[in-house]
Amino acid sequence: MTATVISFSLQKGGVGKTTTSTLAAFLLSQKGYRVLAIDMDSQANMTQVLSDSDDVKQFKGTTIREAMLDRENFKSYIRIVNDHLHYVPADDYVVLLSDYQGEVPRDELLIAALVNVLDEYDFVIIDTPPNLGTQTLNALMASDHVVVMFETAKYAYNAIDRFLETINSVRKYGNEELNILGILATLSDARRSDNKELLELVQEEYGDLIFNTVIPRRAAIGRIPVYGLYDNPELKAATEHHAKFIEEVLTRVN
Repeated sequence: MTATVISFSLQKGGVGKTTTSTLAAFLLSQKGYRVLAIDMDSQANMTQVLSDSDDVKQFKGTTIREAMLDRENFKSYIRIVNDHLHYVPADDYVVLLSDYQGEVPRDELLIAALVNVLDEYDFVIIDTPPNLGTQTLNALMASDHVVVMFETAKYAYNAIDRFLETINSVRKYGNEELNILGILATLSDARRSDNKELLELVQEEYGDLIFNTVIPRRAAIGRIPVYGLYDNPELKAATEHHAKFIEEVLTRVN
């Protein structure tokens, strides 16, 4: 069985991509699925959480950038958290993928590398940067599904339509089967009327694409970078809503 590849993306920053993709990989692995998490964001925050280390310099020369360029040896760049959760790290230099020139089209480097390991996992979860550059396009070209991240705020709302246009372009120029798994509302503050109004507006405009789960703005979620995943006294509270989201993901994928 070949892995299901899911990217979490929007060109707007601060919408919960890293937190959601990292927790998705973690929670799926906790259910017994074999998961490979791929950090395509040069900020390397997914890498920091999964490695339980702030020092991304330790990964220099062994990141997803090198793995994509050395695709026949992709497996050697995979790091192991446990039997069910593996990851490929990022660092500041992943952004240099935009300078690549070679036989494989620049935006197809990731899928060309991933084919060597897809049979070994149930899910590949990809975190993307807050832009529509080479890293994001590689993620979308390699994905079966994309989760569109929507912070319940005006700028994120404005970005959705433009991002959907990007998805249509990816379908047109290479990945015809790319599916929008859904739009996930995040960082929602029930006390703010504008958050509520924007959520209702998106639900009205995009209907069934919207996941039923809404991720609230919760302190325990925000402290995941501090406490991590492996010895976090707040983990149950931090993952409560993401666990419900994962159930929806499994239903939609299956």
